[in-house]
Amino acid sequence: MALLNQRQRERYLDYLKIVADPDRMVPLTKLEFLNADDTVAYTLDGKYKRGYGYPDSRAFIQDGTLNISLNNGQRRTASVRFENLDNAFDFDLNKLWLGRRVRLSKGVVLSDGTEYYIPQGVFYLNSPKTGWKPNSRTAEYQLLDKWAYLDGTLFGNLENTYEVPAFVSGSTTQRTNIFSAIQGILNLSIYDHKPTTDYKKKIDGVTPVFTDYYNNRFITIDGKSVPMCFMPKTVTTSMGGNYGQVLLDLNAILAGWIGYDSTGALRVDASADDINDADKPVMWSFNENSKTFFGVDETANPSQVYNDVIIWGESVDGAVVGARATNSDPTSDTSVGRIGMKTFVESSDINYTNEQCQALASWYLKRKTVLQKSVTISCSQMFHLRENNLVSVLRSDKPGKPIEKHLIQSISIPLSQKGAMQITATSVQDYPTPTIVSLDEQLLGRDE
Repeated sequence: MALLNQRQRERYLDYLKIVADPDRMVPLTKLEFLNADDTVAYTLDGKYKRGYGYPDSRAFIQDGTLNISLNNGQRRTASVRFENLDNAFDFDLNKLWLGRRVRLSKGVVLSDGTEYYIPQGVFYLNSPKTGWKPNSRTAEYQLLDKWAYLDGTLFGNLENTYEVPAFVSGSTTQRTNIFSAIQGILNLSIYDHKPTTDYKKKIDGVTPVFTDYYNNRFITIDGKSVPMCFMPKTVTTSMGGNYGQVLLDLNAILAGWIGYDSTGALRVDASADDINDADKPVMWSFNENSKTFFGVDETANPSQVYNDVIIWGESVDGAVVGARATNSDPTSDTSVGRIGMKTFVESSDINYTNEQCQALASWYLKRKTVLQKSVTISCSQMFHLRENNLVSVLRSDKPGKPIEKHLIQSISIPLSQKGAMQITATSVQDYPTPTIVSLDEQLLGRDE
């Protein structure tokens, strides 16, 4: 959580006490319909004729599901069904139409009777469906996070080739800042695809959150020391592609994570700063005696496991670069010495130095090792958990009753007051100590 003032901290601690006791918890769902400037036009929740919603509307949220996944790209989707007795929430030019954004929040009633909400994402409406029965009229929508306005799902297809040059126009020495290039895409107008300062016209007017990992970190290009956040080479996306692909390519240069967070801001984080998961704080601890814990299922995925990762690339002067990360850790269940070598190979001209290939190979090995098995935790509803963070489970069913830490990969939360949520996660103990080497074309006899 971000830094909280004393009052906010007190309310958050009370929230934690409330969700720890599902018997006294009243889950809340709030859907705020946003204007073009992200101010709130009106609000719906699960209560009939709430009074602060759409003027004179009798609509309210019946049910739905929020799904969150740890991906590069779109991370948050949801489905929601309204009781729509007066047709106020029909998909119609004069009611809800293309480009309408909504903010989804989940929360509880605190001990003092006030409501406490935690944001779960900002979405665009998609796939409207209406239904009518005697004495009942419903409206259903799929919600897609704001990546849908970049990847061509709702907006973002390229009408021409899009190029992010290595050097700023008119300069042969000043390189393009990758973060500035990402910001530049978000500043494009949805009406003519040209840069705009009008918040209401931008693809995304919300200021993105960029990692500071690359501050004061440098690489060598053409014999010169260059900040790691500068473009090493020109990246071109062909007509028919989309802005989302451009952002994924720029993110690949950084070897990072990219996607929208729960507040609706685009985030870019460094994968190199994301290796030691065991050091992350635990956001919730489960055990068999807690009311929040309903059970855990374990799934093995041997077909998805790789213990050897090779990443190839091409330097700015055309030379082959690459790196290899291998699980030779004798303590690992999936080491090469135990199951043989399962190799994953990826080649991309986005990769431009041995060091970048090393970072990617190490990160890929982690991701492809922990996929060997996953756990799905069924629990009561709670709303502060986030992807790529930890939960723990006291396994009293295992010898020694170990406390196992797991990295959250996905979350599914019901939007109704009843129903369990599901957390899919992978064990941080399963990540091996990798052996990493730089490669050249001759070392592996790489075929062209």
